[in-house]
Amino acid sequence: MENKLSLNVLKVIFAACVAIGLVGCGEDDDFAPVSRNRGYDYAFISESEFAEYPCNEMREGRDAVVGRDKDMYTCRFDRADSVYIWVGDNDTLTAEGREFHRGESSSSVRSSSSGSSSSYSSSSYRSSSSYSSSSYSSSSYRSSSSYRNPSSSFSVEYKEQIFNPNISYGIMTDPRDGKKYRTVEVNGLTWMAENLNFADSIDYPLLKGNTRCYADNEDDCEILGRLYSRDAAMNDSRCAYRSTCSLGLAPVQGICPDGWHILSEDEAENLVDYVGEQNAEDVMSAYGWGGSVDGNNKYGLSFTSPGSWEEGSFDSRGGYEHIWLYDKGSSTQDYLLIQGENGRFFVTDYSSHEVYFSVRCVKGEALPVSSSSSSSYRSSSSYSSSSVSSSSRDLSTPLTVKGEQFNPDIDYGIMTDERDGQTYRTVEVNGKIWMAENLNFAGNEDFPLIEEYSVCFDNEEENCELFGRLYSREAAMNSLSCGYNTYCGISGLLQGACPDGWHIPSEAEATDLESKSFMSLTSVKGWGSDDLSVYEGDDTYGLSFVGSGSKSGSEFKFLGEDAFVWANIADNEQRYLVVNAKENKALVHDGFDSYALYLSVRCVKD
Repeated sequence: MENKLSLNVLKVIFAACVAIGLVGCGEDDDFAPVSRNRGYDYAFISESEFAEYPCNEMREGRDAVVGRDKDMYTCRFDRADSVYIWVGDNDTLTAEGREFHRGESSSSVRSSSSGSSSSYSSSSYRSSSSYSSSSYSSSSYRSSSSYRNPSSSFSVEYKEQIFNPNISYGIMTDPRDGKKYRTVEVNGLTWMAENLNFADSIDYPLLKGNTRCYADNEDDCEILGRLYSRDAAMNDSRCAYRSTCSLGLAPVQGICPDGWHILSEDEAENLVDYVGEQNAEDVMSAYGWGGSVDGNNKYGLSFTSPGSWEEGSFDSRGGYEHIWLYDKGSSTQDYLLIQGENGRFFVTDYSSHEVYFSVRCVKGEALPVSSSSSSSYRSSSSYSSSSVSSSSRDLSTPLTVKGEQFNPDIDYGIMTDERDGQTYRTVEVNGKIWMAENLNFAGNEDFPLIEEYSVCFDNEEENCELFGRLYSREAAMNSLSCGYNTYCGISGLLQGACPDGWHIPSEAEATDLESKSFMSLTSVKGWGSDDLSVYEGDDTYGLSFVGSGSKSGSEFKFLGEDAFVWANIADNEQRYLVVNAKENKALVHDGFDSYALYLSVRCVKD
């Protein structure tokens, strides 16, 4: 009697379990009710029981296993036919437990337990602004014969939505963290078909504090990838904001896995030429864009609009996609821009503020970086002399990263030299706006004297990137009448080698700096040599003078020890402002006439 009663109780419990749609109840404890830590949301003993449990809006994105073999299914909404279906590894089922075929309307889907219609139209599906980390196997959904655009509101709920189901994607695994990425070939080039989501700041210290998820939501990174600063993306501190990013010839690996590299400028422009600048929709996903924006994702590149970060806030979600690219020697932030609203994409740059953008890696070995990357360096918000220890510096190369000489507590301006596109930081001192770094203009057909009479220290281009160029007096003044051992009496503002609207410092402007203390003019970095221990200035005014050295006759001298800046002072001797580290003073030199000098140029705004 007790055994029969127990059996009846079990039957009642089993029926109740099925009725409320939790799970199938059986003797196997492994088939216990819903258990997320086992990797699925729902479990059913049989397909008939599974048929009692329709896929619908509430269950979209949830996983279910069926039978003791635990066949896996995911509930998803098929927009091509406006129907919710269970998508399995090997088949695609309606809630009735039968195979779903293209062309079936949602009205044919009925619940066998009630006989009433359980159809779902597209109107029953509401786009969510939140992001779920749930997704389904890439092999499970290949049946769609069309790829229709979603509603106009921004919506991506799981990664699979961004891809074109008609594209046969490849897949690669990043050995550094095990993450998998879809790949696609376009015009002979293999791309990642999704944005990078790599965040190891132990082996890649530049990532610490220089990468983030949109709205600081980690789930967002899982779906749309991470946002990176330029130096983090290039994995090189020489590419920090407002620095000249010169790592050698493209391609460079940057933050990409081995065998992959950062998109180069040529690769980006080739894509634009191949697809057509006005055909951005062909590279845009059908999901991940806001407003009335639609993409058809013809090539499978699946660009979404993951947003960006600028000036402490997130922006551009739903409207734009920004992909970092490497352009050798650029001091602006260069990227591929996809504009959703007007259907255009092109290569451009931005320099007003530091920004965080996405990374798309391209397959192919990268060329070795041209010199030490100093990748562990990142500017601190403090700028005290204690922040740099002499034991950590190479005295024979006192400045190794362009941009590390600047004072991060100074609000610099920025100007662009229209002649070659190079940008320079600027700072106001006593009502005058100075370049806060030395000129690095190499001349052109309009400035032939500069082409002929300017050099890099030790004739190494890297030194021009770090310290600016060295100019003879006639090159600096852009006049043969200012050659060695000539009077050079040019009154008024003299443009010389400077860009339009800027001029060589006058005697009064140079003397004004002479009145400042040596410490207030010198950078915390950029001083030190074999003959001089590392010196750290206060850089009170943000002028950030570094020991750029000189060329005297045929000999290069004083790198890390002296900063020499040409001034427009009428005399038959070479006169200049010198910031002298050995004597700890700045002065306008009375004149030097033993050899022809090559010195730095600092321009002042007219």
